[in-house]
Amino acid sequence: MQFFLIFAALLYGYAHGELYRGKHLGKLNSYHHQVSGDVYAVDEFTLLLTEFNYDGNGPDTFFWAGASNRPGPQGFIVPDEHSKTNVLDRYFNKDFTLTLPDRKKITDIKWFAVYDLFSQSAFGDVYIPEEFEPPAVQTISSFSKKSHGVSSGALKVLDAKTLLIPEFTYNGAGKDTYFWVGVGPQPSSKGTKVPDEAGYLEPLRLYSKETVTLELPGELTIFDIDWLSVYNVEAKENYGSVIVPDNPNVPPSLVKIIPHKSSLPNCLQ
Repeated sequence: MQFFLIFAALLYGYAHGELYRGKHLGKLNSYHHQVSGDVYAVDEFTLLLTEFNYDGNGPDTFFWAGASNRPGPQGFIVPDEHSKTNVLDRYFNKDFTLTLPDRKKITDIKWFAVYDLFSQSAFGDVYIPEEFEPPAVQTISSFSKKSHGVSSGALKVLDAKTLLIPEFTYNGAGKDTYFWVGVGPQPSSKGTKVPDEAGYLEPLRLYSKETVTLELPGELTIFDIDWLSVYNVEAKENYGSVIVPDNPNVPPSLVKIIPHKSSLPNCLQ
């Protein structure tokens, strides 16, 4: 029941325009040293902390996780955002990711804590729900074969903004044809161009069994679209398309949350 409520709240959040950060595990329970913040699961190995605070005054304090029923000395250090296992410094409203060590998974632990080994006390913690399913890459269907030689393998939704198309084929003969996304039961002229794998918004070239990675433009996420099409805008013709399932359980795109340079330098903003 607890897992269902968390998942339902998550669906409500991104359906109402909130920035998707992954599955919300909860707010850190705050016990000492001004620990606070929200904790999300990015994927099976990675946690995202947002607006994290800690006063830095614990003598032997670390990010700490374990599989016992409650935080205690039987656990392991989770390296900080710089992959270091040093005693924690002060944090003030920081957003960052943490990766569990040694390929440990979120499903292997029952809690995550800011824990002081000297006093053997948790300054803050959050618990992992039972039967928790972390976000993961989702495989969906392949392109329908309408015309112009469009075909592909089964697409993968890598994260909330990224699609991978294996073995993509298209004969390049449509002069006003683009990767195109939108809402509704089937592709239509009411859609949005998606930059190609190089970040260009030019008409699509010929492809022959190529692996193509697409990043949705602007504020668009996978939760905002119902389909991806190879679409001729001038002729209003769908050469091939794939339906995107509702609310796939995928990792967030961290571009907006933890800023970095765009991977599509050729796409004009």
